[in-house]
Amino acid sequence: MSAVRKNINFPEDLLREVNSLTKKSKTDFSKFVREATKEYVNNLKKEQLQKELEEGYKAKAKLNLKISEDFKYVDGENI
Repeated sequence: MSAVRKNINFPEDLLREVNSLTKKSKTDFSKFVREATKEYVNNLKKEQLQKELEEGYKAKAKLNLKISEDFKYVDGENI
């Protein structure tokens, strides 16, 4: 995996907090930012997947309801 250097701006208070956390956890700033970014991206992907699944389930529920309505008078003994 190749790395690319990017310049980013932090509010001073957030930078102080991150610097404090990296010292306590004995990790470097770049690794901390990479890991935080990975976690954030994964959370966004999970949220998007949940929304897509919810929409799919809702669409399927409408279809299932229609099918149930179509067959509500069918007698199961003759199947």
